[in-house]
Amino acid sequence: MSDLYDILDPWGPPSSGATNASAPASTGILGVSNLEESSRRCLDNVALPVVYAVAFSAAQKAGGGRVTRDALQQTLEFSGLPRHVTGQIVLTADTGADSLAQRDFNLALAMVALAQKNMSPTLESVMFHKEDLPVPELDGVETLISSSNMHSSMPPGRGRLDAPDDPWSSASAGPGAVASSTAALGSMSLATNGTETASLPANADSTKKEHQQRTAGRDSSASQTFVPGINMDELQWKLDKEDVSIKESAERGGIVFKHTNYEISTRSFSSMVVRRYRDFDWISNYLVTRYPYRMHANIPPKGFPVDRKFLDNRIKGLTRFASAILRIPFLRRDALVIQFFTNTDEFGHVLKVGNLDMEAEDIDVEDELGSTPWPEVQQTYAAFDDFYAQVARDEERYRTQITSLEKIARYKQAIGDELNVYSDTMRLINAPRESVSGSRKFHVQATSKRTLDSNLNELSMSFSDASLLEKAHGEVQKTISAEYLRRVYDVVISMKLMMDRMRRMEKRKDIQRVCERNDANRKAMAQLNGESPVPDSDRSSTDRLERLLREDAAELQLLNHEQRCIEARFYLELARYKCYESFLQTHYHGYIEEQIKHHTMTLNAWKQALSTADDLPTDPLGFIS
Repeated sequence: MSDLYDILDPWGPPSSGATNASAPASTGILGVSNLEESSRRCLDNVALPVVYAVAFSAAQKAGGGRVTRDALQQTLEFSGLPRHVTGQIVLTADTGADSLAQRDFNLALAMVALAQKNMSPTLESVMFHKEDLPVPELDGVETLISSSNMHSSMPPGRGRLDAPDDPWSSASAGPGAVASSTAALGSMSLATNGTETASLPANADSTKKEHQQRTAGRDSSASQTFVPGINMDELQWKLDKEDVSIKESAERGGIVFKHTNYEISTRSFSSMVVRRYRDFDWISNYLVTRYPYRMHANIPPKGFPVDRKFLDNRIKGLTRFASAILRIPFLRRDALVIQFFTNTDEFGHVLKVGNLDMEAEDIDVEDELGSTPWPEVQQTYAAFDDFYAQVARDEERYRTQITSLEKIARYKQAIGDELNVYSDTMRLINAPRESVSGSRKFHVQATSKRTLDSNLNELSMSFSDASLLEKAHGEVQKTISAEYLRRVYDVVISMKLMMDRMRRMEKRKDIQRVCERNDANRKAMAQLNGESPVPDSDRSSTDRLERLLREDAAELQLLNHEQRCIEARFYLELARYKCYESFLQTHYHGYIEEQIKHHTMTLNAWKQALSTADDLPTDPLGFIS
């Protein structure tokens, strides 16, 4: 939570009104384009390497004097990045004009440089790293200038023979888990043939030879995984980051029946609003209605806050819920979500005056999937039941782990309590030191006894320190380790609930029913058309059947579209679900690191206690006064 939020808007483009909680909500929604415009100008005053100018000239040559979108795509092919990555960069840099300005071209190269270093290729990342941008590697881009027919060429990859096709595959990078975690979705071969080198310029023999070597290295791979075109904003996978802070408001709402209000402070929006549980519940239902085929954060259950423990658990649950919403790129750009976190009015009033879009989102399947082949999507959806069983196993696994960590935390607390009791019994503060009479008594303490009592007091302090360490370790187990796993568990539950919705909403049975009805109507139509001539009494039947066939065709088209949307969204959400597994490294690394830290401190405490124990007197006669 330290320096992460010191950068400009790490959670995505906020509204311009987000910096002022009292600003009108409409200003916040319209302010997104202003931030994007400022992002596009972030390199205007930055001294860029010469490769930017060389690449721009090459792209101009390839585009016939102007940098078209195709020319930019051809230029980026020299980066050696996968096509789905360069395609995303082109879409981000493209402003919709006939040609790209040098400013937008520079942004594209900057995103390429970030992607080559296993960093997120987004405008926000460019803005953040504008002072220390890596240099983009475009080996062979100068061949664009001398090429006579660039539209038929396939540019070479990067100069290193051992360079991987997927820059995200580095184990040291956060997004590297994406390629491996989505590999289970299937792969398909991308054949490269000799036509790649045939289109290279004749006077570039050395470049052609290097290109053939690189192509041979790529062809040695049996297949290449299609990584779905999901937003790879890395913050959404970092479940330990919280953008929201929630606490109980001192002022309770309601006139007769009082209810608890919650103060929500959001870092990315720089806002503070007051909401009640009903508002959270409403936004949760809205997101499920608006985006039915996506995973959503889980809201804590309803209930009346009867005690402090219930209220504390609810605040933790609402914090996880709100932070999970703002981690997802498309949700934090939703107009109503922005209103929820920034509009200081009562949320019920916002809903009354707002023009809400409650219709389910319409998905452009081709645009969502990008270059992913449709058979791959169908193959994945065909294994729906298998994936559902896998999610159920994940649910049981994480629930068991959470239960175990909570038990360990309770055991640690119990061990700490018992060590504290043990240490109290070692203190002999009230024992008499000498006899009150002048005669010699056996209860007068000997020298060894006094030394023993003194050292036992020191041992008692060492045991007390060990007690505190055990209690602190138990608290860490409960509040951090188990909490992190609970967030992973929330993702699993979100996936399971989404798959349950998809099962209820899938259209395959409806498609089969309409097809059967359509076949029956066609057979009836064929029978009527087979009669010659058609009696006047059957003309009305023919018209009715024609109308029914048209209606069935329209309904079938709609059902097929909805089913394709479900299958495409399942494919993409399954990829997102697998990407969340990258957070397990953060969890287990932190858990093991905490174990090492705890046991090191405990070992030092017991070593100190051992030194004190070694100083205890051992001569039996020394205890006789």
